[in-house]
Amino acid sequence: MELVIRGKYALYFSSDLKLHFIEDPGIVVEQERIVNIGKYSEVKKDVVGHDKVGDENQLLIPGLINGHTHLAMTLFRGIADDLPLNIWLQDHIWPMERKLTAEDVYYGAKLGAIESLLAGVTTINSMYWYPEEEAKAIKDTLIRGMVGPPVISGMNNLKNSLSLATKLHNSEKGRVRAALSLHSPYTVTISDFVEANEYILNRNQECEDVDKLLIHTHLAEPEDELTQAKKFNLNKNEDFPDVNSSVELMEKIGLLHEYLLTAHCIHVSREDIVKLRKNKVRVIVNPLSNSKLGNHMPPLDKMIRKIENLGLGTDGPASNNTLNIFDTVRYLALFYKGLLSDPEVIKAKDTFWLATIGGAKALRWKGIGSLEQDSLADIVTIDLKKPHLTPAISSDSLLSHFAYSMNGSEIKNVIVNGKIVIKNYDFDSIIIEKVLEEVEKKTLRLLKKEDD
Repeated sequence: MELVIRGKYALYFSSDLKLHFIEDPGIVVEQERIVNIGKYSEVKKDVVGHDKVGDENQLLIPGLINGHTHLAMTLFRGIADDLPLNIWLQDHIWPMERKLTAEDVYYGAKLGAIESLLAGVTTINSMYWYPEEEAKAIKDTLIRGMVGPPVISGMNNLKNSLSLATKLHNSEKGRVRAALSLHSPYTVTISDFVEANEYILNRNQECEDVDKLLIHTHLAEPEDELTQAKKFNLNKNEDFPDVNSSVELMEKIGLLHEYLLTAHCIHVSREDIVKLRKNKVRVIVNPLSNSKLGNHMPPLDKMIRKIENLGLGTDGPASNNTLNIFDTVRYLALFYKGLLSDPEVIKAKDTFWLATIGGAKALRWKGIGSLEQDSLADIVTIDLKKPHLTPAISSDSLLSHFAYSMNGSEIKNVIVNGKIVIKNYDFDSIIIEKVLEEVEKKTLRLLKKEDD
């Protein structure tokens, strides 16, 4: 049976990056695809038996895309705040992660998926341990997601991670994808980067487009990344090239290409940005997490008009501390204006692009991030009958509300892959209660010292 979604307005970018605004819209969904979009009075004519979602008080937008996170780190939310990145990671997060079980990750990821859906996020890209458990959580909550076994040289086997990424990619009828997650230049040796890169490039040359894998890595996040990377490689008896930036390092070892997905890119020069653009590298910025960890901010003002495959991420809920992408949207929309004394540097329209079609392009995932015909039916309806969203009278006012006023509380219905996942604000309360209980129990165990 077809699904018809009605709204007061629809707002979306098409794949050619044109902004579309429709008054009194209707969307017809058949199975997992949008088969028609236009005026509600017109599109409903050809539909006989159907389910209906939405009404004339709602804004229809594409499902939002969180391009970089660590989903199961909900387990560590509110733990070890107000610390610099190195101390936060090495003294607090990594010791707890060594005690993680598969079940811990499943429930942590399940909570993260539910939190994301309630805020209108329909696609997440997560780098974390036990990716098969994150994939299971994605399957069970009906969200769309990309997972990836993180590779840290000396801790896990690269070949096993490659095999697992290949196995998980395009599972659940394409709703779950995988990327090979090489953690960072300061935790992965040059030889592991090169070996993984050769495998990915050779594989992608031979397979269908939808089966091609990405390499996902943190890049240019800490200011002293090159110093850390050189020390790490020398300790592993590996040579380290003479380079001036992390982007230059990736270029030197052959990784600057369209299958590289990078998170952060804070410490990058104009020359680095040109190289990222020229080589079609994919970039996800995470400004809220960067600010919390005191890592400076990515030069988004220089990236926004230069890098085509640019998206937005929350980073993990232990360093943000939320998976609500509206917090990140509002922060970046305001922060750069104040930082650069320029109210036009990041416009409301830019934030909507970053959170939808920009994220889709960054993840190399066709069919998401838009409401155009034949897109995958990932759709969010927003209740406009809210004091903080009034008046809602034009495309400009809606873009303004998206960037500066929305907070996730107005997300009324969420459809993923043609299925209604949240209806009238409701996600199965019994499931939520069970997940909340399990996550608290597991966090308490992870915090417990060995001699307690």
